[in-house]
Amino acid sequence: MQVSEDNQTSGTRAPPQAIAMQAPIGAEIVGIDVAQGPSESDFQFLRDALHEHSVIVLRGQDITPEQQKSFAEQFGELRTSFYNRYAVAQVPALTIVSNLRSEDGELIGIADAGMLWHTDGSYLKTPDMYTVLYGIEIPHQGDQVLGDTVFASSWGAYDALPLETKRRIEPLRAIHSFTAHIEKKQAKGQLKRAPLTDEQKKNVPDVDHPVVRIHPINGRKCLFVTEGHTSEVLGVDGADSNALLSFLTEHVKKPEFQYRHRWKKGDLVVWDNCAVQHLAVFDYGEIPRRLNRAGISGSVPV
Repeated sequence: MQVSEDNQTSGTRAPPQAIAMQAPIGAEIVGIDVAQGPSESDFQFLRDALHEHSVIVLRGQDITPEQQKSFAEQFGELRTSFYNRYAVAQVPALTIVSNLRSEDGELIGIADAGMLWHTDGSYLKTPDMYTVLYGIEIPHQGDQVLGDTVFASSWGAYDALPLETKRRIEPLRAIHSFTAHIEKKQAKGQLKRAPLTDEQKKNVPDVDHPVVRIHPINGRKCLFVTEGHTSEVLGVDGADSNALLSFLTEHVKKPEFQYRHRWKKGDLVVWDNCAVQHLAVFDYGEIPRRLNRAGISGSVPV
């Protein structure tokens, strides 16, 4: 963001701005340099923008893992992933998302993250409220950028449902299962990460959450069932449960609810996991890709 000569002379800067994307959700934030340590007023601006736009993008950032961690902590308590084998060295609160391999041929990060539509941590009692993802190495093929992330508005999808469907689903609860998620990936031939140990399985038992979740900040009603982690609707017979889940998970993916993020190196993207679902586009094969992820714990969905 351009700073005026008056502001440069006085040592002040222009306030940050949120520029809405040409999409139903999403905004680019200009005027904040994360490496310089955003002020409390900057963070209040970011939080407000996030709750309004659901996804915010800060481009051109040049930060260390420690700086990403400090930035993410301003949004709340960080959740360290149980996949700690893929943690950033010396900063275990950050998880590596990457297809890169070490000298011994082992993947250095989670290589299959986001292959199915999901919202982060929905398989936990207290799902992630926010995610902070930083682009370090972005795949290209010629001039074409690969490895986009697509976001879909879960409140926009709810709002667009027929009234009779809203009345039907609002009292319902559904099972979210990390074990079922892994099984879905195996069935599709998508699983690339190390398999869960018995101890890890014990640490992520199935949980149930409302099918329609109330956003804890802005009060919006949001669809909270996903292709990736939701396995059944409670109190609904098997075939009807599958049909209802299929309808809802296909509905939320419609293009009219989406923002598609085309990554650039240095992008710092923050999203609201109550307000959106997301999908990683795996179109880059073995072309190197690396991002560092931080997850911020949320509350029990209601």
